[in-house]
Amino acid sequence: MALVAGLASMVIGGVIVTAAEGGPGTGYGIVGGYVDLVVGLIALVLVGLATARACRTT
Repeated sequence: MALVAGLASMVIGGVIVTAAEGGPGTGYGIVGGYVDLVVGLIALVLVGLATARACRTT
């Protein structure tokens, strides 16, 4: 579930960042897009760490 949410967050953030026509403070949501990218990346890293730990303990 976290993997899907992280990927979705990164895709949505990427779309927002590429579609934005202005910088921060212009109302296009570019700051939120960058936050989505970072949160999605963190989610994917945590999924990777959890998967590696689960494989190691079994």
